[in-house]
This record gives sequence, C-alpha cells and structure tokens, in this order.
Amino acid sequence: MSLDEMLGGKGDEGTRLGMVISGSLTEGVEVRLDPNTSIEDVKIGAFVTIKGNRLRFFGVVTDVSLESTDPSLRLSPPDVSNPYVAQVISGTSAFGTITVEPMLTLSDDPISILDGPQPAKTVPPHFAQTSTASEGDIQLIFGTEDERHFWIGNPLDMETRLCLDLAAFVQRSNGVFGKSGTGKTFLTRMLLIGILQKGDAVNLVFDMESEYGWKGYS
Repeated sequence: MSLDEMLGGKGDEGTRLGMVISGSLTEGVEVRLDPNTSIEDVKIGAFVTIKGNRLRFFGVVTDVSLESTDPSLRLSPPDVSNPYVAQVISGTSAFGTITVEPMLTLSDDPISILDGPQPAKTVPPHFAQTSTASEGDIQLIFGTEDERHFWIGNPLDMETRLCLDLAAFVQRSNGVFGKSGTGKTFLTRMLLIGILQKGDAVNLVFDMESEYGWKGYS
C-alpha cells in the first residue's frame, strides 16, 4: 500500500500554501507563501504537511512573517492606492513566509511505511510543496476514535477529531503547557477522564489550587 492510498488517495490533500525556500531542523523550515495565499489565513499552531522527494513531513507552524526582495520597500513604501499596483507588488517584491517545525515523517517506501510516523531527523528539499494538513493526514498521524484512541478535541480551524493513543501516552512522563487562558486545566481534565475511562493507568493528582477537585466540577 502506498502513502497516498493510506491517506485516502490524492484527493485528500490540504490546501497548498507555498514552497520551502530555506531552513534547518533546529531552527525550522522557512516556507514562502504563494501569491494567492493570504497570510492572515495562516495561524501559529496550525498543522501542515511538506511533500519531499521520498518523505512526507508533518509539522507545526511556529512563526509568521513579512518579507521583501527589495530593502528599500521598508524605507520608501510604494503607493498602493492603485489596486493593480498593490496586486503586482504583493507576492513578488513583497511576500509572506511561515516557519514550520518538522515533527514527524512518513516514508513512501512500502516496507518502511508499515512502521508508521517517525521522528523528523532531516528536512525537506528546496521548493518542496507545503500544504495544510488534511483530514487523512490527521487520522494517519493520530489515529481514529476507537477503543484505543480517545478523542481530545479538534485541531486549529479544523473539524477533524484529534485522538490520542492513551495506552502509549501513559508510558512516558507528559506535561500540558501553555499561556494563561489557553485551556490547560480543561485539557488536563480531558486527559484524566480518558485515562480513567480506558483504565490505562492510576492517577495521583496534587491539586494545589483545587482545579480538579470539588471546585472543578463544571
């Protein structure tokens, strides 16, 4: 079975964003957005896929930036009151880029593909096509909801159910990190509920602020 067959066919591809122009494994891969891709539609934390020659990379957007080929544009911005001029400059002299952190790779090799997603230890080549992650990509990486996989929510701006293999999750130490108000407590409750329902482990909770006890019932 090929990688495209596992993804449900070539029709199950995300929206094209742009192509790889530079980067590294430690600093992230820089992707130049296509002229018809609005930078306002790409958000930090979004899942993307990069199609290399032999590997399909699964990563996360970590930064969004504006770039230009002409340094003088910063000091002397052009008159863009004319929509035609603005359209010509946007995407050519001025363009948007995103930084993607490669997390996992999937091989096109029929033998290696059976091993499933592997940690990314290399980067895609120059000009590799970058797209938003499709529903098939999410399901192939995280699995589908069943007796083993627990639904914990949805990816950013997607309706696809994101599931977690709790049996594998409890085999290592884990943490939930994020800024204030991003839902760390709620996500932790979901994880505790899933572990309890599946019976994969026993939880010992040190609830210093009573977030998971009697005050955390809603």
